[in-house]
Amino acid sequence: MKLAAKLMFVVLAVVMLLTAVGSYFSVRRGFERFERRQQQLAKDTAATIDAQLAEAWRRRGPDGVLEATESLLSRDARHRVRWVWFERVQSGSGTTHTTVVEKILESGNNAVSKMVIDEHGNRQLQTYYPVDLDGAPLGGLEVTGSLEALDDAARETMIMALVSLGAIAAVSFATVYVAGIRWVARPLDRLIEKTERIGQGDFSSPLPIAGNDELSQLARALNGMAARLAEQQRQIHNETTERLATLEQLRHADRLKTVGRLAAGIAHELGTPLNVVSGRAGLIVSGKLAADEITNSANTIKSEADRITAIIRQLLDFARPGKSQRTAVDVGQLLLETVSLIEPLAEKRKFHVETNSSAGLTISADRSQIQQVFTNLLVNATQSMANGGTVKANLKECQMKPPGSEQAREITCVAVSFRDQGIGIPPVDLEHIFEPFFTTKDVGEGTGLGLSVAYGIVQDAGGSLSATSAPGEGSSFVVRLPVSTGSEVSATDLEPPKETS
Repeated sequence: MKLAAKLMFVVLAVVMLLTAVGSYFSVRRGFERFERRQQQLAKDTAATIDAQLAEAWRRRGPDGVLEATESLLSRDARHRVRWVWFERVQSGSGTTHTTVVEKILESGNNAVSKMVIDEHGNRQLQTYYPVDLDGAPLGGLEVTGSLEALDDAARETMIMALVSLGAIAAVSFATVYVAGIRWVARPLDRLIEKTERIGQGDFSSPLPIAGNDELSQLARALNGMAARLAEQQRQIHNETTERLATLEQLRHADRLKTVGRLAAGIAHELGTPLNVVSGRAGLIVSGKLAADEITNSANTIKSEADRITAIIRQLLDFARPGKSQRTAVDVGQLLLETVSLIEPLAEKRKFHVETNSSAGLTISADRSQIQQVFTNLLVNATQSMANGGTVKANLKECQMKPPGSEQAREITCVAVSFRDQGIGIPPVDLEHIFEPFFTTKDVGEGTGLGLSVAYGIVQDAGGSLSATSAPGEGSSFVVRLPVSTGSEVSATDLEPPKETS
C-alpha cells in the first residue's frame, strides 16, 4: 500500500501543478485580452477626434485641447478617457499645466499600459496613446479601466481550481486506495512472500498469474526462477548423494585393500594362540591331566580364544563400511590402536613403529575414517622399507589456519607425523602423490587411491595432509586436524540436506 500511496501523491502533485499553471495562464490571458481591448479603444478614439483636437490646438492652445476633449468624448461607465500632456505646457493666460505623465513615451506612436491602485484600493489599468497635433507638445489620450471584474474572474477561477483539486484529490485517493490494494498492494505482497520463501529454499506453491502487466510478468519470472532452482537443487542433491556414495565406496575399497595387506600378518598372529589352543585341548583329551591342570588348560584356551576374537573383531571393525559420523575422538588413543592393528604386518616386514602418543588431544571427526588415514600412511611406510627399519609416529599440539579460510587467526590443532626410513619420493612425483590413481608402486602393488582417499578424509575433517621427501632419505607425512573445543561432540550425519519441496 505504501507504493500505491506514493503513486497517488505523485499523481496528485502533478495534477495540482498542472491546474495551478493552467489557472495562472488563464488569468494572464484574461489580463492580456483586457489590455489589448483598452489599447484598441484608445487607438480608435484617437483616430476619431485627432482632427478636432488639432484644430482646437491651433485656435486656443492647451486650454482648447482640454475643452475639446471633454466635449468630444462620450461617457463610459467601464472606461474613463481624458487628454494628458506628456510634457510641460503653458497656456495663453500664463497658466502652466503640470504634466500628468512625464516622458512616458520616448518616441513612436505605440500605446503603453500600466497598473495603478486608486484611493479605494482597487486595481486599475491605465493606457496612454500618443496623438500628434501638428507641432504641439507631446500629449495623448489616457484610458483608465477598472480591473475589478477581471480580479473577480481570477478569484472565481482560483476557487474553481481549488474545488477541482479537492474533487480530484478525493477521487484519486479513493481510486488509488481501491485499485492500489487490488492491483498493486496485494500482488506485491504475494511477490514479496514468494521472494522470501525462495530465499529460505522453498520453491513450492507457484504464484497465480492473471493478466499481462508488469507485475504479472514479474510473477511469471519468479515462478520460472523457482522451478529452475528446484530442478538445480534436485540435481545437486542427486549429484551430492552419488558423490558421497562414490567416496564411501572408494574409502571402503581402500580399507579392504589394506585389510588384504594385513591378512598375512594377522594369520601369523593367529597362529600362535591357535597352536596353544590345539596343544591344551590335546592334553585335556589325553586324560593324563589332573583336575587342576585341566582347569588351568581350559582357562588358557579361553584366554587365547578371547585374544583371537579381539584380533578378528578389530580387523572386522576396520573393514566394515558404515555411515559417516562425527564424534569426539582421542587422537592419541586412536593412534595407539592403529599401531596395535598393524603390529602383525610390522613383524612380518621386520620394521618397528615408535610412537610418543598420549591421550588428551580430542578432535571432532569420524573415528573409522581417521583410523583409515593412519593405517594407510603406516602401510605405505612399511612398503617403502624393503629391508625393514623404524617408522616414527609422533603426535603434538600445533597451530594452523583453517583450510580455505582467509582469516588471520590461527586455531589449535593436533599434528600426527609419520616418518619412515624408506627410499623416498622423487620431487617430480611428490607434487602428484595426492592425485587419484597416481602411484609410484609397481603394477599390481597399488591403485593410486590410498593417499587420494586419505587426503579427502582429512579435508572433510577440516584439516590438512602434507608430505615432504627426498630420494634415499625417507618420507614424512603430517596430518593436521583441528582440536575440538568440547569434550563431547554429538554425532552429526554428513548426508546431504533433504530437498525442500
